[in-house]
Amino acid sequence: MYRRIIPITGIILTVLFNSFSIESEPLNNDRTIEVEIRGCVENPGVYELKLGSTYEDLFENAVLNDNSDIGNYALQDVLYNRQVIVIPELKNEKKISINSASLDELSSLPGIGKSIAQRIIDYRRNYGSFLTLEEIINVSGIGYAKFNKIKEYITL
Repeated sequence: MYRRIIPITGIILTVLFNSFSIESEPLNNDRTIEVEIRGCVENPGVYELKLGSTYEDLFENAVLNDNSDIGNYALQDVLYNRQVIVIPELKNEKKISINSASLDELSSLPGIGKSIAQRIIDYRRNYGSFLTLEEIINVSGIGYAKFNKIKEYITL
């Protein structure tokens, strides 16, 4: 008797399970997000992208300028809906070489006039090239305060 009940129960449970099973909705790969990009790009504006799009996808659509600074963005990071991205412009501040700059170039540094610029040139002539930026403190008239003002503008 139990031998007949077990197969029948199995059939009934299968029919019930199939008729009451939760139908899952297929994944919708057509979902989109809107992301706004401004700043140093050829085509600023709001872009509609697929869900899961990355910064790289957006940058390809917006067309970056040659002087776009995207160094702070990880290209594979995923964007989110209603995100606003501002692309800054690269700062092409030319640094002045304390080992080869002319009198005029050196005197363009903040707090460095023609007389201190000449002392820098004289120091190079007498002692050779600077080996570190900090070595410029050995030049008469340049102390730590003046060095801190010019250090971001100079290179070897």
